[in-house]
Amino acid sequence: MRKYLFALVFLLSGSLLWAQDGSLLELFQSQIKAFNTQDVDALVNNVSEDFKYFYITKDELVLEVVGKEAFRNAMEQYFGSGIKVTSEISEYVVQGSIISFKETVSYLNKEGKKVQSSSMGAYQIKDGKITRSWYFIE
Repeated sequence: MRKYLFALVFLLSGSLLWAQDGSLLELFQSQIKAFNTQDVDALVNNVSEDFKYFYITKDELVLEVVGKEAFRNAMEQYFGSGIKVTSEISEYVVQGSIISFKETVSYLNKEGKKVQSSSMGAYQIKDGKITRSWYFIE
């Protein structure tokens, strides 16, 4: 009987972890889709009021955006430049409330040539919203 109780607890805890991972992945996929369609409202809807966006280079950590409205302004400015940019995720790992990923961003430069850059990123998710975003940029 004890063996079956352990198995049941294990299965239930696994289901809860899967459900959490599933909702994290849904939010993550929603954010990537919103980015690729340049849907600023959806992008902003996916982040918390106290959202912070950091980027990290080999020499510095920069706090680029603080707050939901600052994020809206940054995305409107970014997409307002007229460049059609797309993101493709090739790998991701979910660890607790953080999803880390490898991203390749593509766009056409002024000469019409396709330009790509890759980075590693991580989102921290709490209460169904992205609260922190870190991008590691070369």
